[in-house]
Amino acid sequence: MRPVRVAVVDEHEIFRRGVVTCLADDPTIVVVADVAAGPVGEEADVVVVSPAAASGEEIDRPLVVCGEPDVVPPGDLVMAVLPRSTLTPDRLIGAVRAAAAGLRIDEGRGAALDAGRLDRRRLEVLRLLAEGADTQQISRELSYSERTIKSLIQDVERELGARSRAQAVARGIREGLI
Repeated sequence: MRPVRVAVVDEHEIFRRGVVTCLADDPTIVVVADVAAGPVGEEADVVVVSPAAASGEEIDRPLVVCGEPDVVPPGDLVMAVLPRSTLTPDRLIGAVRAAAAGLRIDEGRGAALDAGRLDRRRLEVLRLLAEGADTQQISRELSYSERTIKSLIQDVERELGARSRAQAVARGIREGLI
């Protein structure tokens, strides 16, 4: 699987460096540009931008905007809006992955997301499902019985309002859980 290539465009250097550092910690993401303004080049799959950059730059890639929703310009390429006040590395990485997959994060649902909805164990099961692991593989990886894993998968599906494992993974990505 090819890594997601990301450009970061933000006029605030400290914030931009923080975003780049968070993204660099994920092995499935490669930062290909880190600029205050200007063109990002052809190699980026997704662009993480400030609201000012989103409205001032001509960017023809999916956008993840880090800013308050009321100051973000509308646009077909805005795939997610992540308020800086509640931004976490996991939400940023999840939004970038979702944007790369062509998924738009619904702010109504995303903003209402209760991070405590899934505990650490269920989040790990969801992450392994997203990687394509089956029940037996998850059981071995986490050292739980297959029966326990099946129960945890059902819990994840129920909490995310999903009817299948695939739908749970899609919703987990959309909501920035994985």
